[in-house]
Amino acid sequence: MRVPVYLQICVLALGVWAQQPVLGEKLQQEALAYAETQAAGLAGSLSIRVLRPPTLPRLPVGEVRFEPTHASKQDFTGPFFVVFRIFVDQRPAGSVRVDLEGRWVGKLLRTRAALARKAIPTEEQLEEVPFEGVPPPGAITEFPVGFQLKIALAAGRILCRSDLQPIPLINIGDSVRLELVCGSLIVASETVARTSGTLGDKIRLELPNSRRYLQAQITGPGEARILWTQPQS
Repeated sequence: MRVPVYLQICVLALGVWAQQPVLGEKLQQEALAYAETQAAGLAGSLSIRVLRPPTLPRLPVGEVRFEPTHASKQDFTGPFFVVFRIFVDQRPAGSVRVDLEGRWVGKLLRTRAALARKAIPTEEQLEEVPFEGVPPPGAITEFPVGFQLKIALAAGRILCRSDLQPIPLINIGDSVRLELVCGSLIVASETVARTSGTLGDKIRLELPNSRRYLQAQITGPGEARILWTQPQS
């Protein structure tokens, strides 16, 4: 006996409808696993949850596979989403996103007292405080070596990358040993810095008794260098 066409359509529709909740649950688990794997190298720990169930497009009957492509942000705190490509029987069948939310748990650095601009805080001037939620952008868990405060900070401030700047190796007015390097030939001279900078920066130097200025790259404390390349004939 032949099965009526409308009945075949109903059976297929029921199969697809029954498939949706199972696929949605599978997709949520894959999104959580992907986000947790990507966040594994971050300091502290993350608690990630699904904000809302994903909405899957209509899919043909077959073997469904999800492939993550990217996350909307890389710090995985606060609301974000993960995008997946959908394959049915190894054929592309569209894309879908899963909305997630991450809460960071760890310790951040906070100032105990007011600090002046260009200060290098001591251990007594900073404290570690427990934190859970979405940290301020660029919040740090330890004070990096070779940096100082870019701005003055009040007591009780969570330290962020934007508050810091590299400590200059050379300041305006410093005496700088300048090396002019041309192949194996090195000519050295004492100069005076007219701008400041840190390792790798280019600064302006004044030659003594000539009022002539040169641009050189900082190679160390009180040292700079110019690499001279002879023009090809």
